Amino acid sequence: MSDINVNNTEAVYDEGKAQSDYAKSFMPKVHRIGRGTMLISLLLTFLPVLYFIFVKGYMASAQSFVTVAITIFGLNLGIWITEPLAYWPALGSAGTYIGYLSGNVGAQRFPVALNVQSAMRTTIHTPRGQVATIIGIAASVFSNLILLLIFILAGEQIIKVLPEVAIASFSFVMVGLIPAILIMALNGQDGIAKGFMAKLPYILLTVVFKLIVDRIPALAAWGMAINVALCIGLGYVLFKRDSKNDEQSAS
Repeated sequence: MSDINVNNTEAVYDEGKAQSDYAKSFMPKVHRIGRGTMLISLLLTFLPVLYFIFVKGYMASAQSFVTVAITIFGLNLGIWITEPLAYWPALGSAGTYIGYLSGNVGAQRFPVALNVQSAMRTTIHTPRGQVATIIGIAASVFSNLILLLIFILAGEQIIKVLPEVAIASFSFVMVGLIPAILIMALNGQDGIAKGFMAKLPYILLTVVFKLIVDRIPALAAWGMAINVALCIGLGYVLFKRDSKNDEQSAS
């Protein structure tokens, strides 16, 4: 992904070469490998069903399978569409593939991606940011597997020795995680204050929409889908405005 010429101890980074390799070689391979692994995981999800049918001999009518499939499809269609759209700006293509293959996207992969990009003062839309985010997310997957193994093997014993106040505090994990994610998202190259002002329209739009959804229960099922669509629309309007201002300044 980079053209590095070594002359004694001096290294030269060719940004143009990196961008070219990133667009023409790296990203096509990401999509090819990502689509392949997602297809394999899709096929593997049917293994429990095949086990119950062919090994255990449990049978159900085709109508039962169709009914369950339609129900799940109806309940989750909005999430299937909007979650990848909501997380992709931070995860990128490779991070999205890894995240949805390993799970815990909102609780672990997304915060890790934001933290890496914030620490390196970069975004997912650059070769440097994309590679750093991939490494960070991959490391979080291995860390997650190690911690899960520890808690699966010794979780019951650990829970027994924890005081009640510690166990009760687990219910506040998500409450504490959300502002931490927000701070990482705001802490861009221009600092938290300017980052907050740049994202304030999206925050206000989300808060207002949440108040509307609370008063109209029929919107709850598609609340996230509509909110993401509104934020995308707002982002496009602001982008066109900023582009027009840049053109006027340049002229």
